[in-house]
Amino acid sequence: MAHNVWVADRFWFTIQGKNPQRFLNLAVSEKIHLAYLHWIPDGLMAQGLGPDYERLRDLAAKGEWSFSVQKRRGPGLFLERLLARPGILAGAVLFAVLLQGMGNFVWTIQFDELSGETQQQMRNLLVECGIYEGTVLDEQTLAMAQAKALQQSEVFGWISLNFTDGCLSIESTDAQYQTIQEEPPLQPLYAKAAGEIVAVEAESGFAAVVPNQQVEQGQLLVDVVRLDRDGNEIRQGASGRIMARCEKTYTVFQPYSTTQKVLDGSTVTQDTLCFFGTMWQGKEPDVPEQCVVQTDWRPLRVGRLSLPGGVCSETFWPQTEQTVFYTQKQAEALARRACRAELYNEFPDAEIESQMCEVEPGTEGVTCTISYRFCANIAAVQP
Repeated sequence: MAHNVWVADRFWFTIQGKNPQRFLNLAVSEKIHLAYLHWIPDGLMAQGLGPDYERLRDLAAKGEWSFSVQKRRGPGLFLERLLARPGILAGAVLFAVLLQGMGNFVWTIQFDELSGETQQQMRNLLVECGIYEGTVLDEQTLAMAQAKALQQSEVFGWISLNFTDGCLSIESTDAQYQTIQEEPPLQPLYAKAAGEIVAVEAESGFAAVVPNQQVEQGQLLVDVVRLDRDGNEIRQGASGRIMARCEKTYTVFQPYSTTQKVLDGSTVTQDTLCFFGTMWQGKEPDVPEQCVVQTDWRPLRVGRLSLPGGVCSETFWPQTEQTVFYTQKQAEALARRACRAELYNEFPDAEIESQMCEVEPGTEGVTCTISYRFCANIAAVQP
């Protein structure tokens, strides 16, 4: 072992004792090369090579000379110290092996500049593919997640998943939409409510009404056929808006009590730890069938240092059926809101000009009747 450690070294040594010149004769006979030879009191000093260290020391011991190393140069001294503490060498080898292997674990996920809702959608997609902090990520799983992400065309215009040295980075651009004008269908437009025509905005087809004209429900507004001078039919799809001033009445009954599902105020939480590809799940809690589930992922970190692991927290919010009671004033407000919701459900672009409301309180609830005067698009395909 000493020969292997000293093999690349040079060293300066001294020989002291009787007749030190005999030591030189023995060294020459052993074909040992010495350099920088000079005499000192009671002996000599010379430079030797590392491979000859043991032989020089043995020659000095046989001739009963005092052999001592004065100076040494080369990597052997460092190797001796390293071999004297094998834990350092073993730790370095183990660190290199772990560093190579731990690069396959997901240490951190960088979602770039994704917003909260979009980031949560991306997190759910990754979890469905089995990708989260602490799991082992291979190329096949990464490719599957990439393919699923590319299918989210309504969210991402372009997206790329890159995994390097334990870091999964997500780069994306927002989806951009371009409106494509489709060919209008060959279906006439009819009035879905009676009213006075305010504006005719037919983009295609042949308008059958003019402003200030009074129309009835089901009356033809835009036709798809017109005869030319020779009596031949000219066909053109109908599209556009016919704005009219209308009056319509809606009636809603709002009871003083209703049964609804509400949160009972209690919560049940279950945590699942994923660390170095291993899942540790606590005892499964008793969760009712009707509950709202909220899932949160928390990466493991020590300060700003990410660890290859994460905690999945599932919070269960139990629901229960409860009877909710309203006062007359509250029931009246809910009935008013329901009437307006019916109006906008039938005419989404309605602009209310005036309204008249009648409220009839009863023993079990409130009946609300509202007459609206509004402007809206009344053109519809079906009469």
